[in-house]
Amino acid sequence: MFGWRRRIGYITPTVMELVPYEFYSFAPEGVGLVGVTCNINDWKPTEYEEGLAAVESRAKYLQSRHVDFIIHGGAPLVTNRPPGFDKELVARLENLTGIPSTTSIRTGIESLEDLKARKVVLVTPYPEATNTKIVRCLEHYGFEVARTAYLDIGFKDLQAVPVSDIYAATYKAVSETPAAQAVYMPCPQWPVCDVLEVLERDCRIPIVSATPAAFYIAFKRLGLRDPIAGHGRLLASLSTGQAA
Repeated sequence: MFGWRRRIGYITPTVMELVPYEFYSFAPEGVGLVGVTCNINDWKPTEYEEGLAAVESRAKYLQSRHVDFIIHGGAPLVTNRPPGFDKELVARLENLTGIPSTTSIRTGIESLEDLKARKVVLVTPYPEATNTKIVRCLEHYGFEVARTAYLDIGFKDLQAVPVSDIYAATYKAVSETPAAQAVYMPCPQWPVCDVLEVLERDCRIPIVSATPAAFYIAFKRLGLRDPIAGHGRLLASLSTGQAA
């Protein structure tokens, strides 16, 4: 039976595309994904606000589908608001639904904290203005963003970014930042997971990628400690209790 063990709800700003593809490559047995979308269309603050306006209704719908945990994806939407809004949104969702919840920028921050990484390299497909707001949020929580690389990819072209481009941008940024303790890649809509293990080996520091980080936090809070191999250091740490 689908989701007989746990059902995780996911609110995405746009199409459910790479998230389920990646989720089912590492999800523990009996854990299902229940997704809804807010249908935004561009890298524009007006689109971000429209997406945020739909979040509470989507969360209530997921509540009606009896999920055990809710993840709001879409760091650009949350970081478009002033720093600290991430915690406010999580509190609103939990008060509204009574279900443990999070948002993707929080899962990235909490994953970096578990890795004891304070000096990070940020790699995104976002335009400069969106990327800058991610930096602002990270710095608000005490991280040093030692270097950034943003590829400025078209909103509806994210899934088609060649993994060679992701690898090259990330490897270059890390090689130019020898003191970096981790790489943070907050977008779930480009295929980072296809190159995650290779990047960790070659860069020799952990990669906090959006989808693994989101479900790492969900699995951890739900008490799911199944061994997960081949999908990066963070997910592997669930069964060992040693992320750093």
